[in-house]
Amino acid sequence: MAVRYGDDEIARVLTKLKRRTATGKRWNALRVQSVRQHHGIAGQRRSTPDPEILTLAQAARHGGVSDTTIRHLVDADLLERNQVAPWAPWEIRRSDLDAEQIRSILARVRETGKLDLGGDRSGGQAPLFQ
Repeated sequence: MAVRYGDDEIARVLTKLKRRTATGKRWNALRVQSVRQHHGIAGQRRSTPDPEILTLAQAARHGGVSDTTIRHLVDADLLERNQVAPWAPWEIRRSDLDAEQIRSILARVRETGKLDLGGDRSGGQAPLFQ
């Protein structure tokens, strides 16, 4: 994580994972920086943005839709996301968002307000009314 994310983001992830320092303290940016320097791990205080990699919120803004829509696209395996560790930010490639299929789905969502991924999702569910 130290290559892409800042000490503050690493501390947030370590805290979410319920990890503690050797002395039992919670992680913060200063403690992460101290450990990095002690062990000679390269890194930075603040995250360095990569214009080709977007977080969930950035992907939603880029597509002009909500983050829930982006989550649904990921759940439907239409959009790929990476995550270097649990609780780390999602990484979505800008090129994946700009693919023709995803652009057309997002355009339809902006026009209609509805995300239709096609197909009947009821599975083996019994009908409510005969």
